[in-house]
Amino acid sequence: MYSVRLMWIVVLALVLSVPSCLSRKPLQQDTDPEAGSSFCSPEGLMDLIPSLRNANGQFQIPDPNTDLQGFYKAHQSLTNAINAALAQSDMQQSPAQAAQNIHEPLTFSPNWRSAEVGVNTSGRATDFASAYGGQSFLSGIVPVDGSGGAFYQVVNSTKSTVSSLVSPQPTSLPCVNRILLAEETSGGTWMPPSFALGPEGEDAYLIVDLCVDLADPGKVAQVPVLTPSASLFVAIQWADILEFAHMKTDQESVMHRGPPETASAATSPRMMLLSMALLLFNLMHA
Repeated sequence: MYSVRLMWIVVLALVLSVPSCLSRKPLQQDTDPEAGSSFCSPEGLMDLIPSLRNANGQFQIPDPNTDLQGFYKAHQSLTNAINAALAQSDMQQSPAQAAQNIHEPLTFSPNWRSAEVGVNTSGRATDFASAYGGQSFLSGIVPVDGSGGAFYQVVNSTKSTVSSLVSPQPTSLPCVNRILLAEETSGGTWMPPSFALGPEGEDAYLIVDLCVDLADPGKVAQVPVLTPSASLFVAIQWADILEFAHMKTDQESVMHRGPPETASAATSPRMMLLSMALLLFNLMHA
């Protein structure tokens, strides 16, 4: 009798639990399908990160010369928001869907400005520097002929614009590209996370990057050389367009200062004779 009563109690408990189980909705991820669109324009970015909107309603990168912590926070806010949006986008699709989710790479207009802070050491001393609104080393960037927009080069070699190669890498978000850099005169490169933002297939308006340089350009006996060095930079760069004119200054960039002004000595008669002598030596001992 006791076992029968216990059995009915168990059955009753199961019956009562069924409606509550059926009424539960499956867990859903808290996703925002429109999150990626915030990166397509400065307006969308200001809505996503209100601290980037100044008192006049304009897009504003903090000046590290006067608000260093504000600049660091802006850089981190941008990086965190992009990383979170990419992770959300990637989790919403299967590998097969990701393989079909192909986007056009961003393009680059020729003129750029930057806000940047950096630290450099030659092994003996450490220097910290910051700059805001001056001409970016990217100024002069043009597509590499025949690359189909996959690669760009900075063709000038002056104090503020140096020879570099840049490649935009589309992601699962149409307005976000990862970005690669190879810099000629300092061994510089952009480390992840580094991103370019802009409308798919059109000009980027913003670059958020972390940069490492492992050499300094110099000269030994009038011969251009790279000397051991180490530099780290935190930077935000923007297209030099009318919408961002209020952030323009005459400050000199602290990133990638370029080769010495007399580096043209590499093509001097002495260097040509040295090159010919080395060539003859190699031919004689081949």
